[in-house]
Amino acid sequence: MPKVHSFFTNIWCRLFLILPIFLVSQSLSRQTESPQLANRFNGLTIGKRANAQAQDDWAQIEQDIIAEHNKVRQDPASYIPLLEARLASMDAAGNIPNGCGPNCTLTTQEGQAAVREAIAFLQNQAPLPPISPSSSAAQAAKAHAHDQAGGAFGHIGSDGSTWQQRLERQGTRFTQSGENIAYGSPAAQEVVLDLIVDDGVPSRGHRTNIFSPGWTHAGAGCGFHHRYQIVCVINYTASSSQLKVVNNSNVNLQSVEIGGVNVLNSVLHPGQTQEIALNESQCEANSVRIQLGGGFNPLIWSDVALCGATVTFNANNSIGLSYVD
Repeated sequence: MPKVHSFFTNIWCRLFLILPIFLVSQSLSRQTESPQLANRFNGLTIGKRANAQAQDDWAQIEQDIIAEHNKVRQDPASYIPLLEARLASMDAAGNIPNGCGPNCTLTTQEGQAAVREAIAFLQNQAPLPPISPSSSAAQAAKAHAHDQAGGAFGHIGSDGSTWQQRLERQGTRFTQSGENIAYGSPAAQEVVLDLIVDDGVPSRGHRTNIFSPGWTHAGAGCGFHHRYQIVCVINYTASSSQLKVVNNSNVNLQSVEIGGVNVLNSVLHPGQTQEIALNESQCEANSVRIQLGGGFNPLIWSDVALCGATVTFNANNSIGLSYVD
């Protein structure tokens, strides 16, 4: 079974007037925390930007969110000037005059302290590998964003589904997974910046998800939200892209073709093993053709998950398929 990592929700209300919002932080790695009311606000006038988002814009925002993740993962210091600009815009109480529109003061729960702490974090954060875009993770995220169009929020779908189940529905195999949700921001950079500051969340769980070294793939899905105008869901997964092939039979393994391409580095002789790095399109294979020597007919598989799998050819000419836990 897939291992559960963690998930976090960041809810931003961007209105003409200052209104209270909820900031939910939860973790299922050990226990579930109760949602907490955070006396925190972020501001953006809906009429000028959020309400104007067209459906055609979602795809670009979704791509940009993953690009911004990779930018700050690979170069954490690149976001420091953005945080310094936010800090400079704050008054002595930690609020931002005109931060949510003309004559609208954006108030925060932690004030300048959270921004300074985020700057210190980035100054000490080592660069991390980029996350590969995942179409299946994006589809799972998009499904949840669409499900919340009526005004719902949180990680549980209207059908009671968890984010892990939504990922599995898209055929995603993973060893760990996580989810961040942002409401109200139409700009990818704002989404990532606010998740890094994580004002009002003592665990800094949203930031943890962004900088988790274990993630290998991520996908974002955005859409209209009745209450907050925009919702963006980000799904993260950790998965092995390796296919391990073990030949314990008494004949050579000539080829393993995925979509017509032989992925074996060379003929696999009895007693040999190969580990093969697959790309995302090969992970969920529509067609696999395996050719053994010794006059055996080829074995044809369809719709099989191969990333993180071990294929073993046994002495009795049987074939086993297993997966990393």
